[in-house]
Amino acid sequence: MLDTNNFEQVLYQNTKNAFKKVIQKYGNDLYVIGFYHTGNYSLLPMFNTLSNLKKVFEKEYNNDVSSFYMAKWNPENYPTLEDYSEYFDETTAECQKLENNLDSLQSDIEAMDNWYQWLATMEKVLKQLDSKGLFSNGLEREKITLAILAYDEEESIQFKRIKLLNPPAVLTQIQADFEAMIAERENCEQEALSAFS
Repeated sequence: MLDTNNFEQVLYQNTKNAFKKVIQKYGNDLYVIGFYHTGNYSLLPMFNTLSNLKKVFEKEYNNDVSSFYMAKWNPENYPTLEDYSEYFDETTAECQKLENNLDSLQSDIEAMDNWYQWLATMEKVLKQLDSKGLFSNGLEREKITLAILAYDEEESIQFKRIKLLNPPAVLTQIQADFEAMIAERENCEQEALSAFS
């Protein structure tokens, strides 16, 4: 098992400091906030606003309704992935320490256990900050989705994680989005299988 204690403490403090600034700047225009991970032991602060969603949907997607969920939930459309990364320099160093401490001869099961432990630490930090009122101090908490989104990860997996991080009022508002994305992926996979049958 990874020793994630230092990582958790540093991530908590960095996230608290950075997200306070994000919330002060964007307030109730925020609709998602959390972390984006790239598939290895690294993360970036992630958030988006309704104003930016509207601009991206119009400019990049020509208001094509079939692409709305892509515009809304794909972190690559969020303009701010790098903007607050300087607040996470200590977190980045802790991530590198964790990665360096991994046993290069670990089994696939051990690798998955370490990966889930790392993700669980991120979840724990967001939950702790939520319980301390960071995401409801001057904000309408039910309108903000806490999320940990990942590169090349299926929407069903992302939604399971989102369910752990948010109250029912939030889930009610976003459930249709994720159900639609999950169904679209399943349809695409079925079409791909049919093409090879």
